[in-house]
Order: sequence, then C-alpha cells, then structure tokens
Amino acid sequence: MGRELTRRVQENTAPAAEDQKKDAPPSLGQRITALRDQFQLAMPRGAEAAQLVRDALTCLRTTPKLTMCDPDSVLGGLMTCAQLGLRPGVLGHAWLLPFWDKNLVWTDENGRTRRGGHRAQLIIGYQGYRELAQRTGQIATLTGRVVHEHDQFDLEYGLADNIVHRPRLDGPRGEAVGYYAVVKYTSGGYNLWHLSKAEAEEHRDRFAMARNKAGEVVGPWRDNFDEMAVKTAFLRLARWMPKSTELASAIEADGSVRVDLTPDNLDAMLHAEHPEPDAIDGEVVDEQGQADGDPLRPDDPDLTAHLNKQEGGGTS
Repeated sequence: MGRELTRRVQENTAPAAEDQKKDAPPSLGQRITALRDQFQLAMPRGAEAAQLVRDALTCLRTTPKLTMCDPDSVLGGLMTCAQLGLRPGVLGHAWLLPFWDKNLVWTDENGRTRRGGHRAQLIIGYQGYRELAQRTGQIATLTGRVVHEHDQFDLEYGLADNIVHRPRLDGPRGEAVGYYAVVKYTSGGYNLWHLSKAEAEEHRDRFAMARNKAGEVVGPWRDNFDEMAVKTAFLRLARWMPKSTELASAIEADGSVRVDLTPDNLDAMLHAEHPEPDAIDGEVVDEQGQADGDPLRPDDPDLTAHLNKQEGGGTS
C-alpha cells in the first residue's frame, strides 16, 4: 500500500515538476554555452569558442558573484573577449569583475522598478595588451617590469633613451618604487616608458572607478597594484606604438560595461554606421553592503525612460 501511494504521488508530481523546469529561465552558464556559435563568429581565425566557453564557466565558479550580475553585462564582456581573441580569467589576459552600478534600472519579480544592481566590468590585463600588441607583426618583444628600492636602476632620456635595471639577487629587494615597459620593434628600434610609484598612485586615484562607500579604491588597483601599474606604463607607451584594430579597440573597451551581444568582427564594428557597441562606462562601487535596489519615485526621469524602453518607445 505504501509503495503504491508513493508511485502515484511520483506520477502525479513528475509532470508538474518537469513543466516547472521547462518554464524556468536558463541559467547564466546555460546562456554562455548556448552562445558558443555566436562567440565563434566573433573570434579571430584559429581561435576556438569552446575554449572561451570553458574559461567563462570557470570564471563563474571562481567568482560566484558574477551570477548576481545583469546577465547581458557578463555576456557582453565575453563577446568583447571573443572579438579580441583574449581568454577571460586565465593567462592574465582579462577579467570580468562584479561591481555595484547605482545607475542600473531594472524590474523585480513583483513588477516594481528599481535602481541599482550588479554588473560585470571587463578589465583587460597587461598580458592581454601584450598579446594584442605582438599580433601587429611589427613588435619583436614587449616587456613590463617592477623596480624595487634595493635594485640598481638607471634611467637616461636623450637621443637614445636607455634603462639599466639590475635586480638585487643576494637579499630582499624591498618595496616597489617604479614601473616600466619597453617595446622592441622588428625593425630594430625601441621605445620605453617609466612610471614612479607616486605617478602610478596618482593615476589610480584619478581614474579607478571601483570604490566602496567610504571612497576607498577596491578591485584590481587594491588587490594587484603592481600589475595595474605596469599596465599603466604600457598604456602610456602604447601612444607611440603602431596600433592594430584589436589593440585600439581593447584600449577603448577596457573598464567598460558592455550589454550588447553583436558578434560582428571588430573592423566592421569600428566602421559601421553605428560603430560603438552598446557599452556603459559604469559609475561603480564595491558591492558590499548594497541592498537589492532602491525603488524609483513615479516622477523619476529614469523610471520614465525605463518604461519607454520596455514598451519599445523612445526616451523623453
């Protein structure tokens, strides 16, 4: 009797559970996997979208808060990685980092319009820039290094800029005091750029968007200062380097929040009638302590714009 009752309950509930499963929206991981063919269309020749999907799923496991982000911001960042041929989360190419965007307007499950939510911001690393720069075919080597206080370091500017850097090998090298990048061209020439630690800190304080409520810098500039400083030296140097379409686009996309999923190649995107992707330079802060979003007033212009967008109309 008991077994028969169990069987009948299972038969009656299984279809309902299956229907409920079918009605559930796809998870972020499922959406990433479903976009594999779109990623492949966007990628440079020889790159594999299957690898990008595996890297992206690894990012979700190592940074679980990405699942709290606006899904399109995660997928848009991955589309940029696909177009640039960079691997997110590995090799120091690029990272997708969750931040709280106080300007995001969205509708909750109860139909209430709210402001504020998580988005994913694409951060391109020094190694990613290095990879893109070397694809130009005009660069033999590109090197970035950290100078420590007990190293021997000499810098001379003139007709032939020159750096002599001898790291200390017989003891502690001390604190970081400077950063530099050197590019050598296949033609035989070279360029270099040096930043003191004070200059790197000034750049961080001026441009780092990721901050907590107290205004303190968070994110990569706090957790990986030296790497971000070397990247800054490279970006200063890049002004004097030959640029490929990919390198110029990477500089433009770095630090942005992209929410479109157009798989067009970068050359087409740059020269199209509407060349800019739907990207937002989000004013973002650390997500710690943020609520699920503040309700908007009926007379808030952001609410009117949001409702018009949902209905397919324009903004006032």
